[in-house]
Amino acid sequence: MTGISSIEMESDQLMLRIHDFKIFNAEQAVNIQEPILLLIAGDASDRKFFRLLNDPKSLICMQFPKWEGGYGGDPISWIGMHNALSQMELPIPQIVEIDETNSCIWTEDLGDTFLSSALTEPELDIKSVNCSEVIQFYKDSLSLLVKAQYPKVKIDHPAAQRYFDFDKLFYELNFFVIHFLNGFLQLNISENNDNYSELFQDIKLLANRLDSYERVLCHRDYHVRNIMIKNKKIYWIDFQDARMGPHTYDVVSLVRDSYVNITWETRKELFNYYLNELNIARRKNNKNIISESDLNLELLLMGLQRNIKAIGSFGYLATKKGKTNYLQYVKHTLKILNSKEAQIHEETDLKMMLPQLFNLLESLYTGDLSTKLDDLITKYTSEN
Repeated sequence: MTGISSIEMESDQLMLRIHDFKIFNAEQAVNIQEPILLLIAGDASDRKFFRLLNDPKSLICMQFPKWEGGYGGDPISWIGMHNALSQMELPIPQIVEIDETNSCIWTEDLGDTFLSSALTEPELDIKSVNCSEVIQFYKDSLSLLVKAQYPKVKIDHPAAQRYFDFDKLFYELNFFVIHFLNGFLQLNISENNDNYSELFQDIKLLANRLDSYERVLCHRDYHVRNIMIKNKKIYWIDFQDARMGPHTYDVVSLVRDSYVNITWETRKELFNYYLNELNIARRKNNKNIISESDLNLELLLMGLQRNIKAIGSFGYLATKKGKTNYLQYVKHTLKILNSKEAQIHEETDLKMMLPQLFNLLESLYTGDLSTKLDDLITKYTSEN
């Protein structure tokens, strides 16, 4: 079977080929009884996703730009991480068929319910009875992180040799400078400019502090649009970019998500839940427990880095990919970063540790740069 991967399939091989089906998009009126593929909304990547319709099999076809591997966001890494996560007994979509020739991976269809879909209230609040089910989904999602961070047996996977070290953490922070401050706001900020030397000192200090933390397996893109719900059960998707990094990398990606309004009281409840689950796993693995104070500092530093990187991604998607819909989340992310709960630790004042970085974030939110930012967001979104 030319072009089919040699890994063991999780179901009978069906010889599915994307070119054997007519393809329609959601805007087209489809009144056809034969099996077809419907192009469905994807993510921020260059992949395409198709749903098989009018067929007894409920499948999704995920098509990559080309068949390659080795860098993370590629089909080979997706398959490698799928194999590892399956061995860890994490809930992920089953592979039905792999078609290398057409750069396609066919999987079971988990439906349309993302964790984001379950968020029916304008704000996730631990005090609201209407939020109790969703908060339990969040806790289930955090429990899965611990399960991946401390698997029952050691499993080799593509992420094992990819790290969030200083270079990678600095790259992500500098991504914000390149694609948001310079690319979107056109500020022309450079490390070589003496006016910004203290800002880059703060950025490097943040990357260094995070590089010092213990590393575990990270999903890397753990937010409400990469977590699905089927039959009240949490599933992971979009895990091909996984790498080793701090415990809190995925935790803050989810709990300080740019896409969701969450009260800080709710965040604290979720952080405490994670800490308890984490220390249960560490005791089982004969590791020292992590104190609440130590975890809280890591959460603050990691949350700062992740939110800054998210804003950089929004700038990149708008200026380089024409995906301006992500700009609506910039001000909400800045609101998180400028809240006192994101800046004050019981032993450390982050604003004193990283003064130039926080001055910049304040200027973007309510200071001199806020008007320019608002005008550019309006300009970009009105043009698309």
